[in-house]
Amino acid sequence: MIDKHNAHHNVPAASSESRGVLASLRLFLYGADRLVLSAGSAILTLALLSLVLALLDPRIVDGANLWHKPLKFQLSVGLYLITLAMIIPGAGPKFRRSVLGRSTVVIALSTAVFEIAWITFRAAMAQRSHYATDTGFETSMYVLMGIAAVLLSLTPLVFAIACMFPKSGDGFPAALRVGILLGSVVTILGGATVGGMLSEVPAHYPADPDDAQSRIPFVGWSLERGDLRIAHFVGLHALQGLIAAGLLLIRSRIRFAVTSLIVGAVGWLVAVAWLVALARDDASPFAFF
Repeated sequence: MIDKHNAHHNVPAASSESRGVLASLRLFLYGADRLVLSAGSAILTLALLSLVLALLDPRIVDGANLWHKPLKFQLSVGLYLITLAMIIPGAGPKFRRSVLGRSTVVIALSTAVFEIAWITFRAAMAQRSHYATDTGFETSMYVLMGIAAVLLSLTPLVFAIACMFPKSGDGFPAALRVGILLGSVVTILGGATVGGMLSEVPAHYPADPDDAQSRIPFVGWSLERGDLRIAHFVGLHALQGLIAAGLLLIRSRIRFAVTSLIVGAVGWLVAVAWLVALARDDASPFAFF
């Protein structure tokens, strides 16, 4: 039987355990939360403008084109919101309409918009958005950015937990639900935790070396020195990686799928820990290649 939510989006009813990869992708796309999806798409569109500005505006901040930072954050946050929009339908229409469900969406949207707006504004003014503590106002905004980032990273976990208790057969397949849950947890443990470490250092590096000539273009990661941003990036995108793994394991036996996802999650955390250890020792993973 098709519930009103799925009927509205023309998603065919089917047992969650019988869905294959393509059917689950259809539920991802057609059942995605329209408001969150629109916000993510708008931020990605803004990234196109930042790309054009980066090509036209030669100004430099901290050794890089000043539009590179907002462009990176717009791409990351836009993708994050689109991923969240696709997770939300798995929680079911009742949870989506609940106070907790609606409040989580409001938190996700408000924190994402705040982060992108401030970072983009500071770039336009040729000023730092991160590590800007010259005035009390800048320090306060930097602290608020940290709080917003933590809250935003927690929002997928709320819906991931709700996905684990579907109220009908229209929920996501078990392997996909586990992938969403583990991806949310690893993103918090890996990405958010390393983000906290980054906020405690005086710059993007454990020490603040002037090695602009040995950085990877655009992302700015150091090829020679320790750089916590690499671990931060890997940790944050565990959400997309483990969701993709869950999709690929939908047709597998549930015990094999769950075991594989747990091993993958642990391996992801080990990789993040290794990257953090390298950064703390002032070594770059690229030095091994």
